[in-house]
Amino acid sequence: MRNYWYVSLNNKYPLPMRGQHKRVVMSVQMKAKYSIVEMTREATPVEVDQCKLVFCGFGYWKEDHIQENISKYI
Repeated sequence: MRNYWYVSLNNKYPLPMRGQHKRVVMSVQMKAKYSIVEMTREATPVEVDQCKLVFCGFGYWKEDHIQENISKYI
């Protein structure tokens, strides 16, 4: 399953909104100053602002473009 990958610059991640499927965030890798967030859908503008999300790509974790984009922000 291909997912959306984000880096959260404040260690927050989106919670499910009312009426949505509860499994929006598939995984979170928490670090000291950032988190890597895997989502099943694209983040809304409100979620991007609240969680300081930076889009890193759409696809699988091992894909080169995702790894390159994540390494830019960490």
